[in-house]
Amino acid sequence: MRLADLARRLWPALLLAASGALAQPCGSVQDIPDALRRIEPLAQAPAGVSDATPVRLPDTLPLEARRERQRIRYEVDVSACAAAPAAALWVFRVGAPYRISADGQPLALMSANAMAATGSPRLEQDTGGGIYNGRIPALFALPAGVRSVVIELQTLPYMPAGLVKLRTGPTNQLLPEHTASVRSVIGYADAASGVVLVVGLFALLLWLPRRRGLNLLWLAMACGLWGVRGLVYFDNTVPGNPILFEQLNPVNALLAAAAIAASALHLILAPAQRAAALRVLLVLTLLVLGGLAASVLAGHGTGIARALTQITGTGFICWLGIAIWRRRQALPARHTAGLIACVLTVLSCVVHDLLVVAGVLPPTSHTLLFWGFIVVLMGFALMSGEYVVATLNRAERSNEELELHVARKTRDLEDSYVRLRENEQEAVRVQERERLLRDMHDGLGAQLMTALRGVERGALAPQQVVQSLQDSLDELRLLMDSTDIGHYLPGALAAWRNRWDGRLAAAGVALDWDIDESVDQVQLPSDTALQVMRILQEAATNVVKHAQAQRLLLAARVREVAGRRTLSIEIADDGVGPGEEPARAGARGLKNMHYRAGQIGAALAIGARAAPLRGCQVVLSLPLA
Repeated sequence: MRLADLARRLWPALLLAASGALAQPCGSVQDIPDALRRIEPLAQAPAGVSDATPVRLPDTLPLEARRERQRIRYEVDVSACAAAPAAALWVFRVGAPYRISADGQPLALMSANAMAATGSPRLEQDTGGGIYNGRIPALFALPAGVRSVVIELQTLPYMPAGLVKLRTGPTNQLLPEHTASVRSVIGYADAASGVVLVVGLFALLLWLPRRRGLNLLWLAMACGLWGVRGLVYFDNTVPGNPILFEQLNPVNALLAAAAIAASALHLILAPAQRAAALRVLLVLTLLVLGGLAASVLAGHGTGIARALTQITGTGFICWLGIAIWRRRQALPARHTAGLIACVLTVLSCVVHDLLVVAGVLPPTSHTLLFWGFIVVLMGFALMSGEYVVATLNRAERSNEELELHVARKTRDLEDSYVRLRENEQEAVRVQERERLLRDMHDGLGAQLMTALRGVERGALAPQQVVQSLQDSLDELRLLMDSTDIGHYLPGALAAWRNRWDGRLAAAGVALDWDIDESVDQVQLPSDTALQVMRILQEAATNVVKHAQAQRLLLAARVREVAGRRTLSIEIADDGVGPGEEPARAGARGLKNMHYRAGQIGAALAIGARAAPLRGCQVVLSLPLA
């Protein structure tokens, strides 16, 4: 009994001893909890002369270690798998680009990233011993007998951590885990980068035929920058110099943020405000990039310059959100909601990644900025596409309206007398006829009579006679255009442009056309439309005759002034300006313009353009019913 009891008691211990004796080393995946860290100046002798500090992973670096001109090296114990025939080391994340070696020889990178993307079981090994991207998980083959691995950081860490997470074990067990981690970190980054590049190419192709739509050009630049970033920074290896690789990352983010802000500001701001905002963006971007380049050349302050670059890019996005919120009344509700949602999305991703870089969030956290910018770029692309479609539709409607207008006026010229006689009993037609006759007598008749008397007396030169007849013809055309009751303003503006394009081109004046979509539904009474067209004609005539200008801007939009919808039409040139005293030749025309504005209850402002712009500006403000 005693022997049986003794055997029963010793049996578990014997089994445990037997299992330990038969157990194979490196039989399962295991975490590597600690490592030895060495920090030494770059000018010091090779590895091994400085004292090693035991650290726990993830290793939070002290502040004095996060300086330039220092080498940070880790020695990792992998002796648990030294006798295994097929073991691997999994590196989840490192705070900077790094080299990895064992016994002085570089380790082989197992290209499991391709397997994660394609699902192919084929594995290839890269034995080039290059520099690896610390942001992307990597799987390295451990040669048999290796007991220690050295990981050396090549640049100043971008976050307050060196080694983050290491695991070792059999290759066939680490491979599925590594594949899953690559998919979680990279996901569909290559596909998203390709989509963004295609969107940028389409934006560029849409911009080429209409160069004034600069929002498309800025969008194309942002898509190109971010698409290239996704292709470069989601790869295991580091192309070129690791210092430039790390510094170009915040530079790319800054330029992409500036391009996105420029694209959106081009859509939501008026031309003058837009030019000032773009100048601020350009100056700040150049200053920050200059400071970053200076820090790299000097070899000091690169961490501060990198942080300043990231903060500036975040500031651009915040500035964009504020500008959108201030302009929310002038934008369609869906555009305001979409733009604000895009800004909040990218800001939340920026804040998350900055917290990771600052050490507030754990270094194992995934980065979200890439996907935040992808969402913003897609949102801006959709809204810019809608803007392009609306612009094309508006141009098509204007062309159709112009064709219909020309055809209708041709028919009206043929039977206007018959229609007036048939409808003279109707009060509206009688009033229209009386107005038309009065305008012909006071305007066209007076001009023709003046020209006739001047020819009879021989007081007019041939060029003056031609100009008088041209003015009379313009007045006749305005009278023809005004015969429609309830005039469609965009059609009238299109007819005006059709008449003046050739005349301005002959005078060497380029016409800038900026008609806002808010004008599309404006209807004006015939007499009001006639006075508006006369004011525009007089202003354009003054530019051709007296301004010595090279460009003429015609802009029209509907604004909210004191709670009332107001039509604002602006004519501006880059000529000599009005001067302190109006020239005698143009004084009568200016008085006529003020008189006509008063007849329709509008306000007319004539003066010099705000510095540094040159020339004269005429602004007509007409309250709408």
